[in-house]
Amino acid sequence: MKLKRPYSIDLSAQMAVCDANFIRILQLLPSIEFGVKRDISFNNQLNLNSRHQASLTTTIEVIESFKYTSTIRIANLSQPSTINTDSYYQTPEMLIRMYHDAKTAEVISYQRARYFKSKYPLPNKTMYEADEKEQINFFLSEWLSFCLKEGLCSSTTLAENLATKTAA
Repeated sequence: MKLKRPYSIDLSAQMAVCDANFIRILQLLPSIEFGVKRDISFNNQLNLNSRHQASLTTTIEVIESFKYTSTIRIANLSQPSTINTDSYYQTPEMLIRMYHDAKTAEVISYQRARYFKSKYPLPNKTMYEADEKEQINFFLSEWLSFCLKEGLCSSTTLAENLATKTAA
């Protein structure tokens, strides 16, 4: 019988994923200023029937921007935040913290859950995997790659409230 070794953190591999996420976000959002957003649509690629078309858009938006960090939100802003059980597709809802000086990005919130530990004991009452944080950051990398490869991007825009403030 082979014993399963406990999970050990591979920090260099995790940092490589976060560094690549930083680059992918910059490819999708060339400007990391507060209020900048981009809508990405998957309607043509997923070839779903018309009743699901409205839910096949994800928005990437800068919701905070400071000298050394920015916070990015990925969500479907056109769909109510309730779970739509008749759709096969659900846009992930994430908050990503970008660290400009380190050129890295990590998920700080996923599907409204926050404060992920680097390692969880098994079993735990939240039912997280031992490497939950690593898996979420890796999922972000796959999601961003999918957006870059398959998504139809709108032009980068400033949120309406920011554009109104600067015009006044």
